[in-house]
Amino acid sequence: MISEEIKQNLTQSSWIRKMFEEGQRLKAIHGADNVYDFSLGNPVIDPPKEYFDALRTYANNPISGGHSYIPNQGLVEARAKVASHLEGRYGDIGVTDQTVIMTSGAAGALNVALRSILNEDDEVIIFTPFFVEYKFYVNNAKGKAVYCPLAEDFTIDLEELASMITSRTKAVILNNPHNPTGQLLPQEDLQSFNALLREKEAETGAMIHVLYDDPYSQLIYDYDAPNPFAAIERLFYVSSFSKDLGLAGERLGYLAIDGRMDGAGDYMAAFVFANRTLGFGNASVTVQRMISQLPTLTQEQAGYKERRNAMVDVLTDAGFEFVEPKGGFFIFPKSPLADDTAFCKLAAEKFNILLVPGAGFGREGHFRLSYSVSPKQIERSREAFKALFEECKIANEK
Repeated sequence: MISEEIKQNLTQSSWIRKMFEEGQRLKAIHGADNVYDFSLGNPVIDPPKEYFDALRTYANNPISGGHSYIPNQGLVEARAKVASHLEGRYGDIGVTDQTVIMTSGAAGALNVALRSILNEDDEVIIFTPFFVEYKFYVNNAKGKAVYCPLAEDFTIDLEELASMITSRTKAVILNNPHNPTGQLLPQEDLQSFNALLREKEAETGAMIHVLYDDPYSQLIYDYDAPNPFAAIERLFYVSSFSKDLGLAGERLGYLAIDGRMDGAGDYMAAFVFANRTLGFGNASVTVQRMISQLPTLTQEQAGYKERRNAMVDVLTDAGFEFVEPKGGFFIFPKSPLADDTAFCKLAAEKFNILLVPGAGFGREGHFRLSYSVSPKQIERSREAFKALFEECKIANEK
């Protein structure tokens, strides 16, 4: 039978999938227009026109041997394109085609990074609430996850973080903009965060790496995008083109470092080895070839800000409390019932609203919803959210 670890993990990691499956069941009963599914974070944009143009051109003019094995680090031209993209965004950051590795999504990049640096029981600090897969990635590399709660406004509590760092601390995973809250740490917060890490390194003798998970950085509203390379030392920059280019299903991710970092050559050698031996390799050679031909790796994120504003209006109108998201496409409101799992169950069973309990992200008393849905669904859900909140209000008064 299956391992005890996997058996236990299956029960802990299935909330998003459970709610998605419940949504499919409810849609079959009530019709898709009468079910409000905010459970899954699928991007709503399609890849740019130039992507499909490149695909058509390649299909009509295939390269002999174009689907053969490629270097474990990824196509040189794809890595060069990513390096140029990052330099264009962040300036002179020391990233070249030699210090980028193409991976199977940002998830693959995180697994590669963790496998490359962790010894058994090395500690990795994860901020709560967190993207639920992080803890499994740490387990994959035989590390030990240490959970550090974010402040009430979902920014970093530096005193709390300082108390978590020990001589065994090897890495901190920092997701910015943040899933599930939509919070964004500005440049000055990143600088304060880095200063604390350097201080604690001197105190504990630890060598701390920052895995900066950045797949939402082109989805920032009303604020400037911070530059992590200018703020954080020993930075492993992890991202993908799932959200900003609408390529989620292509699993196109990457891991980049500043080539001037101490030990950069050793890190890259470790990344390439891990990318090969973890078994998933890097993204499809075809999608790597296509992105290398695009004029730009940025795309207008039309509609996300408007969806954010509409969702904020619906939740505010209903009476929910939440931190307004500054990026990404998630909101993490407080649950009006103390038991967030019971609240999400009530929302689904009585009001056909699909939400994910905060317990699934390591922060009870909240729930996550994705506004990466149609504007019509957001508006149609208005009265259902009002009725749901009133039902909870009455229940709390009993």
